[in-house]
Amino acid sequence: MSVRTKLQVIPWILGLCIVAGSIAGARLIAPGDADAPAGEAAAQSKKSGGPMTGGVIVLGTVDSETPPVQVGPPSIAGMAQVTKVLVVEGQDVPVGTPLVQFDDAIYRAKLKQAQAGLAAAKDDQVKAEAQKQIHAVQLDAQNLAIKNADADVKDAEVALQIGRDQFDRVLNADRNLATNQPLTEADKQTRRRENLDLVKGEIAVNQLKAKADGDRKKLAGMVLAPIEVDIRQAAQKVAAMQGSVEEAQAAIDACLRKADVAGVVEQIAVGPGSTFGPSTRTPALWIVPSGPRVVRAEVEAEFASKIADRSGTRVTIYDHTNFALTYSGSVKRVGTSFLPKRGAADTLSVNPTKVLECLIEVTDPAPAGKPPLRVGQPVRVSFP
Repeated sequence: MSVRTKLQVIPWILGLCIVAGSIAGARLIAPGDADAPAGEAAAQSKKSGGPMTGGVIVLGTVDSETPPVQVGPPSIAGMAQVTKVLVVEGQDVPVGTPLVQFDDAIYRAKLKQAQAGLAAAKDDQVKAEAQKQIHAVQLDAQNLAIKNADADVKDAEVALQIGRDQFDRVLNADRNLATNQPLTEADKQTRRRENLDLVKGEIAVNQLKAKADGDRKKLAGMVLAPIEVDIRQAAQKVAAMQGSVEEAQAAIDACLRKADVAGVVEQIAVGPGSTFGPSTRTPALWIVPSGPRVVRAEVEAEFASKIADRSGTRVTIYDHTNFALTYSGSVKRVGTSFLPKRGAADTLSVNPTKVLECLIEVTDPAPAGKPPLRVGQPVRVSFP
């Protein structure tokens, strides 16, 4: 064959290849493919050779009635390091089972500090309570001191008056040596001022009065002393330190992550030494809760009217990849709002598709002779 003839054949060969590829592609994307949109009619499934029958078929996902739980580091920690993993994948765990131990050394140190502070605060509280009793005794003693001071003043005044009376009798009997006449009142006053005993008596009385006044002022200050305030402050300090102890203990407890639901441990993603930081999104492990299995079907807006008021309706659930595998279920609840698809918040989509969620209870997720429906498995649901 000449070169020219060969060049004329090449376009025909390329054309046949394109036709063959188009036919194969058409078969791959034929109606009824596994990626067909939610809500397609059952007739379309029949056209593709699938066994599904019914009015409306929607996509869904198998889930546990309580959604799977992600177990991560304690929320109190900016950075957290795993010290021990206490379970294995596939292990059944009841509520409260220890799962992962995170490093809690810093919180144990804080607990010791808080406990020491609490002990000191309790000692201060005991002192404040004792000070109240001491203060009561001191008040009694001060009242007694005032009583004694008043008595001393009274005794000193009596003694001074006796001395004045005796001295006045002497003055009344005495005469002025220069005139030989009785002393005038001015003479008497002068002699009284000059009498050392009378002067000492007056000073003693004034001093005792000043002491009694000082004792009264001291009593007034003691009465105003904030003894009750000190007691309240001591009690408040104890309460605050008790809170610090409880906070530190709670942090230690939080570092030991426990199962909040009963279920099966799945996908352990950590080991001793694994570190979590503020940007870590992967959980340490998943727990798939035990109990009933449900299907969360996603109904788009154009098909929502066709499943309204379907609560209690029996439906057929199909394996998304093998329509020969069917399971029975019943509609437990039809949503009342169109919301973003579950998990859409984790995507970068600005306007995620909103769907009406229909909750379907699976009658038997593991019937005899069929593989069980697993949480997270995509399925299709046929509404009659």
